[in-house]
Amino acid sequence: MPRERDVYGRTDDGGVRLAGGGAQWRLYADRVDLAPGAAPGRRVRIDAELMPVVVDLDATALVLLDLQNDFCSPGGWTQRSGLDHTACRAAVPGAVRAVEAARALGVPVIWVYWHNRPDLRNLGPPTLYSFKHRPDQAGIGEPLDHGRVLTEGSWGAALVDELAELVRPDDIHVEKYRMSGFQATHLDQVLRAQGIDTLFFGGVNTDQCVTTTMEDAYFRDYAAILLTDATATSSPGWCKDTVIFNAQQCWGFTTDTARLADPRATS
Repeated sequence: MPRERDVYGRTDDGGVRLAGGGAQWRLYADRVDLAPGAAPGRRVRIDAELMPVVVDLDATALVLLDLQNDFCSPGGWTQRSGLDHTACRAAVPGAVRAVEAARALGVPVIWVYWHNRPDLRNLGPPTLYSFKHRPDQAGIGEPLDHGRVLTEGSWGAALVDELAELVRPDDIHVEKYRMSGFQATHLDQVLRAQGIDTLFFGGVNTDQCVTTTMEDAYFRDYAAILLTDATATSSPGWCKDTVIFNAQQCWGFTTDTARLADPRATS
């Protein structure tokens, strides 16, 4: 007979198993251990909400979404559409801190961004409409002062300068064509091939591309942790508040870049 999966079983040190086998987490009164089977040395505890988490740094990555000129820079699509690009730009300093923390911890950085075909054959009507609500609004692929919106090779699709200068040759780049970084991309395959199961998220817009990617990570059984000071949105403020609430209650956890940069060693 197959061995029984001891889901919710008690551990010898007073924890509760979440799931069985090697993929389990362990829930304690003061923390959630996301990597109980990991070897000592790279296991660290990071303060988070609703609970501090213990992660295996060798199975962790930083995922930053859409920190591109069209969203965050003057003259880009966000500003030219009448939205507040400075609200998106508020994520940039936190994203810089997140990259610096990831480098110090030896955690890989994954850049996920819109990078559409010039002929737009990768886009259907719903996605085109989400960027063009009025006939006079420039949509994806249409020209603005600095080039075509979010199109491969364009200024608008490039990372903002502060982050472009932090990119390293061994960073992972994922070009996406929908809001979620998992939809029709190689992100899931790259993560699984490297044994990564814990993801810290930042970028823009919190309530659109960041949240859909975080939700998809949760659906795929990744541990998902939102860096609240490394993400921003041009939407009303309550939109980010809603994402933070759901990140804590449903999809995973929240923390910030200061706590990411100052983990505590654990056995």
